[in-house]
Amino acid sequence: MIRIADLFVDWQPDRIDFVKDFVTESDGEAVVKVSFHDSTVECHGVQCIAGKAEKLLRTAAGDILTANADWSIADSYFLPKSNCEYALPLAALCSGFSYFDTLLFHASFVDYKGEGIIFTGPSGVGKTTQAQLWEKYLDAEIVNGDKVFVRNIGDSTFAYGSPWKGSSEYCLDRKSVLKAIVILRQAQNNRVRRLDATAAESLMPHAFLPYWDEKCMENAIAAFDKLICRVPVLLLECKPDEEAVRLTFEAVFG
Repeated sequence: MIRIADLFVDWQPDRIDFVKDFVTESDGEAVVKVSFHDSTVECHGVQCIAGKAEKLLRTAAGDILTANADWSIADSYFLPKSNCEYALPLAALCSGFSYFDTLLFHASFVDYKGEGIIFTGPSGVGKTTQAQLWEKYLDAEIVNGDKVFVRNIGDSTFAYGSPWKGSSEYCLDRKSVLKAIVILRQAQNNRVRRLDATAAESLMPHAFLPYWDEKCMENAIAAFDKLICRVPVLLLECKPDEEAVRLTFEAVFG
């Protein structure tokens, strides 16, 4: 059993190495069960998915994932050979977790004295760089450099580390109260401003939304609307320097 975003996942034991830092001794009820299969059933050159599949996802490489209606049971066909090939199980988690007010963002995540800041934006904009600057100048701890779960629980919203870290080296099982979300944009001068709820919708392209399932999308949009009403969303136009850190710090904690 593993735990991600305070949700339990029954992850096949012989594939545990990828998620080993998220293994838990707690005996909770799994909200998603993920199983792996080296191949599909094949007869006379025709491949067949065994069992009943209500949902099906497929990558361009031919990897297949099937699931039941509410994504509580998922089967991944073909053995993952690298971190990136766990994309379909991650999609299953995004779908199943949507029933629990949970979203996944393409972002880096730092913990500063128990409070979380996540930095998001297009690939290459400097998400991990900003996290490293917070580590350097404010002694913040980098939790993850690429994929971060965000969950609304009661009146609070939390950021969580995940096993998926992209090309970054940071991958901690950590949870923090989410203090702010910072959208990054490279610029020649540093400037930070808070976005209103309408402008904060520019955050949506940086969330991994389950477009493949209507009910999951409804859940995700509801969670997103709740998120941007609760947590400040900032736009940081910046250079990779200490001033950008100080400006953001003042905007969030000042």
